[in-house]
Amino acid sequence: MLDTVPSVQGGRAMLRELLLAIGIPLALLLLAVLALERWGNQLPPWLQRINHRRSLIWNIGIGMIIVLSLLRWLLQR
Repeated sequence: MLDTVPSVQGGRAMLRELLLAIGIPLALLLLAVLALERWGNQLPPWLQRINHRRSLIWNIGIGMIIVLSLLRWLLQR
């Protein structure tokens, strides 16, 4: 019967992972919204350069997914 009760350590680890999984994207979204509100319709020059090459944005996104997945795998070992 005691085997079915989750441990306190397991619950804390799950809560930490949940906060990271939800908190980081929300923080990035909030920062992006605040930045766009500040700049109005004009993007900063470095974002304008990236915006002209849409494949670069796609490649950076895929690269980030791969790097973050690898980092997660390494941290779980």
